[in-house]
Amino acid sequence: MDIDACTLERDGFVVLRKVFTPDILERCRKTLVDVIGYAERDLEDPFNAYYLRHRADQGVLYDLYQRHPQMRDMAQNDRVLDALEAVLGRDIFLYENSVVYKPKGRQNGVPFHQDFISRPDEPIKFIAWMAVDRVTKDGGALKVIPGSHKQGFLPWHRVKGETHHDRTNPEALDLKGQVHVELEPGDVLIFNQLVVHGSDEMHTDSLRLVYRASYQGFDEIYVPRGAPVVMRGGAPDTLARRFPRPHQERRKSVLVRALNRIGRKMAAL
Repeated sequence: MDIDACTLERDGFVVLRKVFTPDILERCRKTLVDVIGYAERDLEDPFNAYYLRHRADQGVLYDLYQRHPQMRDMAQNDRVLDALEAVLGRDIFLYENSVVYKPKGRQNGVPFHQDFISRPDEPIKFIAWMAVDRVTKDGGALKVIPGSHKQGFLPWHRVKGETHHDRTNPEALDLKGQVHVELEPGDVLIFNQLVVHGSDEMHTDSLRLVYRASYQGFDEIYVPRGAPVVMRGGAPDTLARRFPRPHQERRKSVLVRALNRIGRKMAAL
C-alpha cells in the first residue's frame, strides 16, 4: 500500500504516481475523445432515463463507467482501491463518476467548491482524480487548500444553469495556502470531498482529460442516479454484519431517508 494515511488525514489529499500503464491510458484517451465528439453532436441520449446528459459545453461527461467498459480498468484499479480502503474500509462502492476536461474556446474554469456540499447528511466520500493527460499549473491543474476538509461543510451558494453550480462562498475561503497539484499521465490525486478545490480557466490545444470517480463505504448504500456498483468487498458475511435489521424494518428506514432527500431537493429549488 503506497498511501500516506497521515498525510491524507492532515492535508485531505495524497497523490499516487504512475498508477496506470501507457496502454490503458491510450485506450481510455481514445474512448474519451470519441465520446467528446459524440457529446458535441448533442444527439438523443439512450441512457437519459438513468444517467445525466453529457455537458460538452462545460467539459463534463457523466457516468462513463456504466456507459463505456473501457473506463472500468481505471475505476477498479487495485492501487486506487487499496488507497481508498485505508480510509473507507474493505467495502467500497462507486458513488458517481465523470470525465472532466477543458473545452477550448469556452469558459472552462471551475470555481472553488467542496464536492457534494448540498448533501451533508450522507457519509463522507473520497474522490480519485485520475490524469489521462499531463496536468500542469498553467494547464488546468487542480487548486486545493490543504487542511480545508477539517472545517467541515462551509457556507455555499448555487448558480443555476451551471454544471459546477454549487460553490463555496468567497468570504469563507482562506486562499493563502492554496497549491496546484500537477500530475503526469497515469498519476492519481485522491482527496476528501470536503477539501476546497477548483481550477483556473485555460485555453490551449490540450483537453486536459481527467477521469474522476467518487467512492463511499457501506455506511449508507445510495447513489444519486443509476444503481450502486460494488468496487470491493460486499461479501454476504459483511452485509449481514452491517445490515442486521429485518427486511421490512429496513424498507421503512430507506423510505424515510428517500422522502427526506426529496424534501431537501424541493426546498433547494
